Amino acid sequence: MTLWDVEVGRLADDLLELPPVPLRVLGLRVFEATLDVFGRPLEDLFVEETVAFYRRALEEFRSVQNVADFTPARREPFLEGYDWEDGKAPFAAASLSQGVAQYAGFLVGRDAEELVEALSSFYESVLSFAALGRVVSVEDEHENDLCRRAVDEQLAWISEVRGGRVTTGARRGRTSSSRRSTQACSHV
Repeated sequence: MTLWDVEVGRLADDLLELPPVPLRVLGLRVFEATLDVFGRPLEDLFVEETVAFYRRALEEFRSVQNVADFTPARREPFLEGYDWEDGKAPFAAASLSQGVAQYAGFLVGRDAEELVEALSSFYESVLSFAALGRVVSVEDEHENDLCRRAVDEQLAWISEVRGGRVTTGARRGRTSSSRRSTQACSHV
């Protein structure tokens, strides 16, 4: 069990009830926020091919105005494999790439469960990047600034798309997140 399971995963059933439009926004904002949580230019974290993949994904996902317009053909580039194993931060890259593919899958099929899986994968990328060790407790994750921030960002965006109905400490440090979302990945 991870910190994400405890604090975000518990909201999965509520997310399954939301229509595709707010879930589209949620997935995009969490992807952007995840990249921001790393706190460094992507070029410092991942190999060039991986960075290009994330930039293409951001560009494509930001261009989606109507979920119904995201076709299986638009999803295809995000399912193609690439060699992240030999790159920097391979486990973070793998989880983040899985989240991208799952989010693209949500856009095609509008299956909220796939979006929830994408949120989990985005968190897993941060957890991997945090490099807390092989055996990690929820408390370890809670005390780690990167993990805590990733969860707080997800909770804040969930609250926003649900109309402010999440009652947690997720708003801590949230005052600049809306501004950050428009700037997210300016270093990308």
